[in-house]
Order: sequence, then C-alpha cells, then structure tokens
Amino acid sequence: MLRANQAVRLGLRAASRNPELAFGKALIDQLGNLLALMPFLLGGLLFAGALQWKGLRGALRAVDLLRWPTLGALVAALVVSFALGMLFWSGALPLLAADAEMDARPPPGHFAQLAARGFSRVLLAGALGQALALLFGLACAAALVAALPAFAARRSAAMLAGVALVGAAAIVGAIAVDLLARLVLVRAAAFGDSVSAAFARAASLLGARLGACLAIALAFLLLELVVATAAGAITGAISSAAFFDPDAELLALAPRLAVGLAGAAVFAWLEVGRQAALAALVADAEGLIQPPPLLQAEPVIEALPADE
Repeated sequence: MLRANQAVRLGLRAASRNPELAFGKALIDQLGNLLALMPFLLGGLLFAGALQWKGLRGALRAVDLLRWPTLGALVAALVVSFALGMLFWSGALPLLAADAEMDARPPPGHFAQLAARGFSRVLLAGALGQALALLFGLACAAALVAALPAFAARRSAAMLAGVALVGAAAIVGAIAVDLLARLVLVRAAAFGDSVSAAFARAASLLGARLGACLAIALAFLLLELVVATAAGAITGAISSAAFFDPDAELLALAPRLAVGLAGAAVFAWLEVGRQAALAALVADAEGLIQPPPLLQAEPVIEALPADE
C-alpha cells in the first residue's frame, strides 16, 4: 500500500518531470484572472467616459445600465476559465497517472488526443465537484448564521462549544469535499469512469484512505504557505524600499511583476504535483503501482573493511 509521503514524492517527481504541464497550468490561471478582470475594467472605462461627458447624473445612469451586462460578462468569463481548466486536466491527469505508474516521463504527443477524448467526462465531473463544494459551503454558512444568533441569545459554554464544533466541521469538511472533487476528476480523466462511477469509487477511496488523503492535502498546503510567505516577504521588501517615492515605485513594478509570475508558476507546479499525488494514490488502489522494495539492514561489523 502506497503511503502518503511516497505519494507526495511521486507527485512532485511527476510535476518536475513534466514541467510543460505546470507552465500550461500557470498560463491558464493567469488567463482566467485576466478574463475575470476584463468586465470590471471595461465597466470602469465606460463609467469614466460617462462621468466626463454626461456628468454625475449620466455616470450614475451608466452604472445602472451596466450592472447586468457586467455581471453577465463576469459569469461568461468564469465559465470560459472553468472550461479551460477542465480541458487542461482532461489531458494532464492521464499523463500524470502514467508517470506515477511507470516512474518515468510518458511519451510525448498524447496531450491533445487525451484532452479531446476525455473533455466531456472531466467537464461533468468538475461541475459535480464545484456543485458539491458550493452546496457544502452554503450549508456551513447557513449553520454558522443560525448558530451565532442562538449563541448571542443564550450564552453558555455548551452553545460556544457547539459553534466551535460547527466551525471546525466546516473546515475539515471543506478539505474532504475538495479531496473528493479532485479524486472524482482523477477517476474521470485518467481511468475513463463515468461521472456516477467516478463519484462512487472516489468516495470509496476517500473513506478507505482518508488519513493518506488528508496528509497529502496538508503537505501541499504547507508547501503553498511557504511559497506564499517567501513571495510576500520579497514583495514587502520591494514595497518598503519604494515607499513614498514615485520614481522608485515605477521602477519597482517590474520586480513585483516578476515575483508575481514566479509565484504563479510555483503554485501551478504545486497544483500539478498535488493532482499527481492523488493520481498515484488512485493508481495504487487499482494495483498499478509496485511498492518500493524495503532496504535490508546490514550489520555494521560486516560493513567494516577488513584485511584478507
């Protein structure tokens, strides 16, 4: 049985052996951020134009008219970004699972074919995972909204413990739901399961290997915190050096942009590694990964050199 630390090592090794996947994931993430920003940017430009030519009353009228078009454009941008992400995982996850199984880089030239073949399954699986996460988040928010007024009306240690329990269950449950959604993606993309079969087998694997899945999630969360801390420290040093100096602020834009792009690339690499680790765990459950051989201990006295 593959342990959690071995799955993390296999995931990071697969992400390092296939750097183009991490690079593509970083590009898709940045493109999604740009698409989500474009409706607000366009709305701001139209508001500024209306304010200049029609005055405050015309600008307020423009805000009222642009409210629903901006919201529709934002929803369309999010849908396009989600579809691009699912298209990427439909081609990347089979390659990552094959890398974990063979312990070698898969042959090149199969990404487009795998992505085209599994896009429909992965899109439905991703939509199911997002729906589960959204419903769980809404349920936890409703529970907290109902618990806080009850605690304010009747303050007691038992009520406070109940509110704390709801908050802790929301955090742990969110991690478990996220892991379930990721495992459903792996089953649908790498093993060709239908959405219902992928959900059932992913839930079964999560229940059987809950400790290993949580350990993988916590390991990559710790790595992401390290990267975020390092990027924040570097950006803070640049900002403090350019504080209240317009010329220095202008010169500091380039290094800040470089730090942001480097951080996005590292986060994408960690995301690919996390999915590869979960793919290795699923492949191990299918019996496709051979466990590493155990090292045989050698007595120290026999390892010492001796004269003939």
